[in-house]
Amino acid sequence: MAHELSFFGNNAEAFYALKPAWHGLGTVLDYAPTSEHAIEAAHLDWRVSLEPLQTETLGGIAVPDNFATVRSDTRQVLGVVSDKYKLIQNHQAFAFLDSLIESGDMRYESAGALKGGKVVWILGRMPEDDEIADGDISHRYVLFSTSHDGSAAIHAVPTSTRVVCANTLRIAVAGDKGIRHTGDVRGKLDVARRYLSQFNAGFALFRDQSRLLAQRRFTNEQAREYIDTLFPEVREFNRARSNREKKLSQVRKNYANPRQNMASIKGTWWALLNSVTELVDHAPQTRRSSSRDAQETKMMSALDGTGASFKTEAYKLALKMASV
Repeated sequence: MAHELSFFGNNAEAFYALKPAWHGLGTVLDYAPTSEHAIEAAHLDWRVSLEPLQTETLGGIAVPDNFATVRSDTRQVLGVVSDKYKLIQNHQAFAFLDSLIESGDMRYESAGALKGGKVVWILGRMPEDDEIADGDISHRYVLFSTSHDGSAAIHAVPTSTRVVCANTLRIAVAGDKGIRHTGDVRGKLDVARRYLSQFNAGFALFRDQSRLLAQRRFTNEQAREYIDTLFPEVREFNRARSNREKKLSQVRKNYANPRQNMASIKGTWWALLNSVTELVDHAPQTRRSSSRDAQETKMMSALDGTGASFKTEAYKLALKMASV
């Protein structure tokens, strides 16, 4: 399956701190580990090497300027890259995130590999928390993702997660296109580290803007305009209209749940926003969407894909309308 968790033997190459993921796979720890324990718990303590290519026929002719990326433990070929490609090992990814914390003691809440090890992700938790409203706390995270097959750049994305649910929002400053695996990668990572050092300013801005949303109430007319902008009306009776109705029904259910009806945020833009963005994480499952590969696609979309982009759009629109 295209997006299934990687396995080595009977072990899923992933770990989750404090609670299991939806698929029930991977190692579950009752604490948030340091990088040393996280890389072992996620079974990511393997390396990748660049090995020369040659044809199977005609006596094995060397393929110039191209190499195979190969896992050290399974000897599985992960991809084919050019001679300009620079490897970033799994332990280097953890070391990079560790360097964001002065003490070097970053805590990790999940990490794992997809597609046989072609894609690796790590979610590290920053020390600070933000109180958006009474009883509604937001954690600060950095999501690091990279590929070992040349298919994707290196990404380090700031995210903020509400304690009261699994809803994750990308911070607005995360508009980078990623770091290519070419040239002076170490130098690029140093630049990225300096960029990431500014995350706290971005998180503080997110906190203050979210607090504003938690203080502003919307009207029924504003709510309709907000929803219709995010989910444009479909006049024809077709699948698109049916899908829209299902989404709107789920948004209404989200808005009615206890998470959005805490006394400190009930009836505010913050509650409405989270009713919409929770749709990405908690949409009703169908037989097709509940399959393991579909759920892994959904996870990556929510953190750093189309789902994350939708959440950012919804967040910016709520801020604009709440500030009028």
